[in-house]
Amino acid sequence: MPKLWPAIRIGLLDMRGDLRRFLLLVTCLAVGTALIAGVNSVGASITRAIESGAAEIMGGDIELSRADRLASAEELADMQALGAVVGVIDTNLRADSFSAEAFADVSAVGPGYPLFGAVNSPHLPEGANVTTFLAEVDDLPGALVDAVMLDQLGIGVGDSIGLGGTEFSVRGTLGQLPDAPVRGFRLGLPVLITSDGFGVVSDRSSPLPGLGTWYRYKIDLADPDIEAGLAAAIARFGEGGWTIRSARDGLGQMARYYDLFMRFLVIVGLGSLLIGGVSVWTGMRAYIAERSGVIAVMRSIGAGRGRVFAHFFAQVAALALVGVAIGVTAGGAVAFLILPSIGSAVGIALAPAIHVQPLLIAAGTGLVTAFAFAYLPLQQAQAIRPVLLFRARGLDAPPVDWKDLLFSWQVLPLIAAIAAFFLLAWLMTGDAALVAAFGLASALAALLFQLFIRLVQALLARLPEAGPRILRHALRNISVAGQNAAAIVVSAGMALAMLIVVLVMQANLQQEFLGASAFDAPTLVGSDLFPDEVEDLEILAAAGNGMTRFVSTPMLRGSLVDVAGTPAASLRTRGPEATFLLSGDVPLTFRNHLPTSSRVTAGEWWPPDYAGPGLVSLHQSLRNGLGVDLGDTLTFSIFGEAVTVTIASFRDYSWQGGIDFLATFSPGVLDAYPTTLFAAVTAAPGQEENVTRLLASELPDIRFISVGDTLKQVTDALGQLSFAATLVGGLAVGNGLLVLVGSLSTGRRQREADTIITKVLGATRFELIATACLQYGFLAVLAAVPALVIGLGVGRLVSMLMLEVEFTYRPDVIAVVIATAIIITALLGAMTILRAASARPARLLRDL
Repeated sequence: MPKLWPAIRIGLLDMRGDLRRFLLLVTCLAVGTALIAGVNSVGASITRAIESGAAEIMGGDIELSRADRLASAEELADMQALGAVVGVIDTNLRADSFSAEAFADVSAVGPGYPLFGAVNSPHLPEGANVTTFLAEVDDLPGALVDAVMLDQLGIGVGDSIGLGGTEFSVRGTLGQLPDAPVRGFRLGLPVLITSDGFGVVSDRSSPLPGLGTWYRYKIDLADPDIEAGLAAAIARFGEGGWTIRSARDGLGQMARYYDLFMRFLVIVGLGSLLIGGVSVWTGMRAYIAERSGVIAVMRSIGAGRGRVFAHFFAQVAALALVGVAIGVTAGGAVAFLILPSIGSAVGIALAPAIHVQPLLIAAGTGLVTAFAFAYLPLQQAQAIRPVLLFRARGLDAPPVDWKDLLFSWQVLPLIAAIAAFFLLAWLMTGDAALVAAFGLASALAALLFQLFIRLVQALLARLPEAGPRILRHALRNISVAGQNAAAIVVSAGMALAMLIVVLVMQANLQQEFLGASAFDAPTLVGSDLFPDEVEDLEILAAAGNGMTRFVSTPMLRGSLVDVAGTPAASLRTRGPEATFLLSGDVPLTFRNHLPTSSRVTAGEWWPPDYAGPGLVSLHQSLRNGLGVDLGDTLTFSIFGEAVTVTIASFRDYSWQGGIDFLATFSPGVLDAYPTTLFAAVTAAPGQEENVTRLLASELPDIRFISVGDTLKQVTDALGQLSFAATLVGGLAVGNGLLVLVGSLSTGRRQREADTIITKVLGATRFELIATACLQYGFLAVLAAVPALVIGLGVGRLVSMLMLEVEFTYRPDVIAVVIATAIIITALLGAMTILRAASARPARLLRDL
């Protein structure tokens, strides 16, 4: 120990003059650590919020729901055997007053609601029973209505509101429901009524197709063991078409989007740390090569291998501590600031907080990564011998003797670092398979890059030297073993591969969040229109009048009675969409063209002039929900007649992009049946109110519902996540490009020495710079080819298996990033020899 501290002190002092060269190394480590620290901190806050308030978030310990019917008396008795039960019906209804209409998200609650928490309303007396408060008075049931809806309808507390054609008395304004987080994204403004009040609603059909009524039963379990109660509910109701949710499951679609975003951040964080590790490797490798003379002097005056190791390890440790400290501070601070915003997005109150454990895990992961990637250059430093003083300086550090390393105790620290990294990554992700796959993919990628460049070098060495001298010299420099081509291709290729993976995941998340394409959400929708009314609307839209888009869709109702030869009544469904499709008469349509808000995920859409046998396109969730596939048949009952069609495609669509149907038929199947028309109008920005007034005055018999604001809320919230994914992806891309820049420092002194010798032999400055530019441009291309294959392959696996989203990628963005990387590599490669090509050889030879 007395000898260790002087070695550390001298090592730190020796580094003082070269601190600027390590800026990229510190930055890359800081970015990767910051991403992991931020992700872990946000995840810990949400997990703790759910664990501490699960029952209140859910409105019960567990929830059972279905879309087709209320619970039977026997089922209700079985639920009550588990604990206290309260029923909630979620639906969408048309809300209206004498002067306007609105789109309502209605919750009809039964006696005992809420089991936990309280309804937030300034007009509800403290401690009052909400169902009693909303009970029928003077033949009018009561309702609590969102204040924004009251403004839209031009009414106030004490006035009457129409819900589904039935009059309700507005008893007060509604703030928030206690179980609002698990309701996910709901279209419309909230209205609270009682289940008795819902029973007298005359028109319970949703104004929008594809939106059904959900019957939910929240249970306060008698057994304090929530997991046991959940298992008992699954055993009793799991096979009967019920969806059974815990509080975490109940956070709905927004929680899924959030989970996708968190997985994306975790993968990007691990990838950024890998990129930071590559930066440590290239930076320390170049630094060791440049300090080889100093090391040789140290060895010649008696310094042993351990003293050399301590000297440079102290430098690595200091740099890693600085980078990790910056990353942990930045990640923790950002998470602290954005927790309230993330909480509002997923519907959970998240107060700003600092969690020590996630920050420690992030710090440990960053330090272990730095040590693991610096270990091999440190081994190279120990292998330098005093005889180097009698040779030309500026050469690369001696190669790693893998045979001696792998069969000696010196490999144990490297194995320990790898094991520690996997342990920390497992603690961070909770997914051992993800960590193992990440590590295996990284190792295989590094090996493939090495094999690829060695193969290219062998091929170039066998080629005859022909062509212009600049080209010959560039190719010869790549094929010569001592030119560090392999190190540059591996480091640059790993960075590029990670960039492509990030870009692929980013494109996949954007598609998942915002839909298949950019389109305008409708501002107003109207149903049950006649052809002449649609013609009048088309004329108004064609004249402008503030309308940018008008779409009409035929609509009729039918019930699914047979699925691939199995009666629908005996079919066991999975998922809410399949349950809704079997719930009775549901909205159906037929179309020639694929809507702009949809994308085909399997099969093909029929041609516009299709006139063959009946086909149907289903929402992609029905593939597993009904257990069907392409080519299977479905039979619908429409106006009492059986209509059999073949499944031609599955598609996905986003509500934020417009209105769509679970089942869409090909032309010629439903044309003969009486239909009404469903219309969607999109107003130009800022023209929403003018368009609404125009339609009310020109077409007073058509009642339009404003859904633009509601759909925009969904799009805006998902757009924030998409923007965050883009921002984080941009950080990772920038981090990778920094590593790409840093990789060029490998062997810089050797290149300068070769440049001086070539200049002495008669090469011009232009020839030297052009040769370097061509050489490094070609190396970048060599790195980009396997990086593109590896990046797209890994991105596809990550997207489909880990993120569980449809695979897509943006070839234009990837092409721009790769082209930028190639140009940067070529230009910076030429700049590394600019000093040697411009200065007098004599002075530089003395320096070398």
